[in-house]
Amino acid sequence: MANELDPHYLVALMNYEFNSGQDGSARRLDPPSHLTSGIVDHHGTNVRTLPILDALAHISVSRPNSQVVAMALQLKPDTKEIHLTIAENQDVADSLVNHLYNIWRKLQALSDEYAGQRKAEWDGDQMLSPVIPLDVVRPLKIEIFREVYKFCLEKQKKRVNKWFRALCDFMVELEKRRVGVALEGFERNLSNAMVSLVLALQLVFKHSENQLTDDEWERVYWHSMIANKDTKLVLADRHGLGCDALAQELNGDRDGDPFQLRRALEKLISLPRHIESLFGFAHSPRLRSTLQYHMTISAVPGQAQIIILPTSQEQWKSLLEAACGQPGQWQRKDALNLFQKFESREQKCPVHCECGLIQYLQTKHCDSWDNVPAFSYIGVSRLSCSACRVWIKAFNMLGGAKFYTRGSHGKWYWPWAMPMMGVGSLRENMAGMVLDEYLTQLEKKRKIKRAGSDSSGAITSGAEHGVSDADEQSARAVAGAALLESGGALSGFFSDHVHFLHANVPRFVG
Repeated sequence: MANELDPHYLVALMNYEFNSGQDGSARRLDPPSHLTSGIVDHHGTNVRTLPILDALAHISVSRPNSQVVAMALQLKPDTKEIHLTIAENQDVADSLVNHLYNIWRKLQALSDEYAGQRKAEWDGDQMLSPVIPLDVVRPLKIEIFREVYKFCLEKQKKRVNKWFRALCDFMVELEKRRVGVALEGFERNLSNAMVSLVLALQLVFKHSENQLTDDEWERVYWHSMIANKDTKLVLADRHGLGCDALAQELNGDRDGDPFQLRRALEKLISLPRHIESLFGFAHSPRLRSTLQYHMTISAVPGQAQIIILPTSQEQWKSLLEAACGQPGQWQRKDALNLFQKFESREQKCPVHCECGLIQYLQTKHCDSWDNVPAFSYIGVSRLSCSACRVWIKAFNMLGGAKFYTRGSHGKWYWPWAMPMMGVGSLRENMAGMVLDEYLTQLEKKRKIKRAGSDSSGAITSGAEHGVSDADEQSARAVAGAALLESGGALSGFFSDHVHFLHANVPRFVG
């Protein structure tokens, strides 16, 4: 049955069934268990390089909307060459390629500085790197931070406008619940992170043209990295369950879901967190050889397909009957809803970047990289959608090269298109797997029952690469003084300092 169905029709059905919600699939995969090769001959080190590819993809996002980046890595150790292949859901801009070249050169310089500091103290043990004070090469780290932040500023503004006001309101509600009691432990770390975030963001939003002085950028760096440090402690509490428990407590018996505290923190701190990963890359003696390689970049052209969906209610009903293998009374109503939902029958559907990237890597381009296998791990700026998750799994079933991303957010998007490859078994694998998930969903909704049925997305570990103890002490003193100047309460502090947000941004309802 599956080989008679168009996978695109099935993806549209899944989009209808979940209505932009999540399908409950595993949010995070376990790519380290699939890792068969890496930058060096040490598995543990190679596992720690995975966040580097994700970090490079993350700092490549500059537009506030509809930009996702995927990135693959190839190496030629004999000639000391490294090659990045980058893809988006559309064509890759020259400005992004130039940005990555610029950051790579600065990371090379940072690695050289670290190596110079390390030389006198290190005994050459590949498994033990000497501790280097965090204030070493501070100007260069701030320069990298500034370049990345400025490139990604519009995307960062969107994160702030979406999450920050509601997060401030959440903290005010927490303060009300704890009146007369000093915040401690997990909640104290959360409060500290919020104060540092406010002090960083009010500087970033100070000028619409972002004309900050060098001293102001240094303060943004301090406060951002300290907020990152405190937020990691918050997110580590009971592996993130501390955030969920607090959000549930403040939600109480109210209707609606609790505030997404963990997600808000992850979004707001994502940029400094990924920048810290790049600092760790430059710091690593085991990865230093890679940063001495000459880098080249290829950009994958954007792809799209014209998909024509069923053009009448009866055609949708026939599709539902074919998918289920039997008619049902519910199918006529669903067919009408599908006909009304997908009013545009002919759509230009984009090929998502991770799938387009895999197709590009499997195609010959008549260059010296054609026969160099790419690493199996693909860096992505956001988790894959469910259709891409299934397509990659179907591709990996073909028996050749295998690829993985860090996981899926569990949403089914439309419009969506497969890459124009694998019209045979890959297409059949894809159709069969999506059909199985569709029928499972119908079972859960009790629309069908199959015979024999049993129915019943990031903190990295490693060394810290934030600010020095002296800089942290100075920045925390500034934060403490700012809080006291506003009366010592978060509500007063937010009232005095959070003027940079738009008036219409979402708020926490408490």
